[in-house]
Amino acid sequence: MADLSTPQEFRLILDFAIGIADRGLPLAVVRLAPQGDGEVPPGPSLDRLRVAVAYLCRKTDRVTMTGNGQFDVLLVDCNRQGALIFADRVLQGLESWEEVAGVRMGCGIACFAPNLATSEALLLAADEARKRSFEAQDHIEIYGG
Repeated sequence: MADLSTPQEFRLILDFAIGIADRGLPLAVVRLAPQGDGEVPPGPSLDRLRVAVAYLCRKTDRVTMTGNGQFDVLLVDCNRQGALIFADRVLQGLESWEEVAGVRMGCGIACFAPNLATSEALLLAADEARKRSFEAQDHIEIYGG
């Protein structure tokens, strides 16, 4: 179970991890959020989602909630395939929550690359992929731009 970081802590750790990724360590960012620009209304449903996401993430993952139902997860030493496995595991773990809440979640993945060498670029790419994820059968998309 991962502890949730504040958005500021998350960004600090992401910036540090990018410096390491620039030296060859794989790095991926996953954005988990409802379809479109939707949010999960504050209350018990959002509380259950927060606990479920923290439970589904490993202690080595850094996770933050950036909005009502939107989470960013930093996967250090994790390549594209590992990020896909992570996203699939999280979405499978949230299936019962989605049914009860009536909210569909999607995952967008962005992996460190020369064109994605800043925290802003990685997070924007992950969000772009997340928006496209609802076109995929498994609701997971990897940024390919």
